[in-house]
Amino acid sequence: MTKPELSSQALHARLNAGLVALGLDRTVGAEQRDLLIHYVALLQRWNATHNLTAVRDPLEMVPRHLLDSLAVLPYLPEGAVVDIGSGAGLPGIPLAICCPAQAFTLVEPAAKRVAFLRYAIADLGLTNVQVAPQGSEDYHPDLLPDVIISRATAPLARLDAMTRHLQGPHTWVLAQKGPGVGEELTDWPRAASLHITRRDLAVPGLPPRFLLSWRIPVATP
Repeated sequence: MTKPELSSQALHARLNAGLVALGLDRTVGAEQRDLLIHYVALLQRWNATHNLTAVRDPLEMVPRHLLDSLAVLPYLPEGAVVDIGSGAGLPGIPLAICCPAQAFTLVEPAAKRVAFLRYAIADLGLTNVQVAPQGSEDYHPDLLPDVIISRATAPLARLDAMTRHLQGPHTWVLAQKGPGVGEELTDWPRAASLHITRRDLAVPGLPPRFLLSWRIPVATP
């Protein structure tokens, strides 16, 4: 048996075990799992020369990138999704693989990451994903998104300011955060006027992770 086969088996085994732990083993199909592992292989290959992510070990990419992204699947609203500060496509690409009926836009200004995103989208055959090669403040779509998602892109107050022009009355904002979320909430005055839902994301092998979600209040006559 060749080394690449051994590596693929190990990656699949770790992904499968993680999906079971997250309760997603019946949600993510075999073809989707193959695409997720292929995405890790692309990320590892490009990372060698383009430094897309600090995580170098593909086995560590499974929990820290794939599972961390997929942990939000049970809470992802329907509709068009905008991934703010997508970087190497996280969480947008893993979510798009598992949600082929939803449209995803990856907003990312860095040229080397944009090049990778476009290559990965084509190589993975993801017809439901597009790239917006710009910062979030400069991104002005014709229609406001149904969902804005961000994975540790900026503190909550900054993320809110970056995306305020994209938040319509029917837009959900989802922010994936780590243990410092309490301090971020304290430093975000507008949080007091929002009904924010906080969920624990028990991602195997990672420190505590949280998902915050909110919509701007709809003015009543």
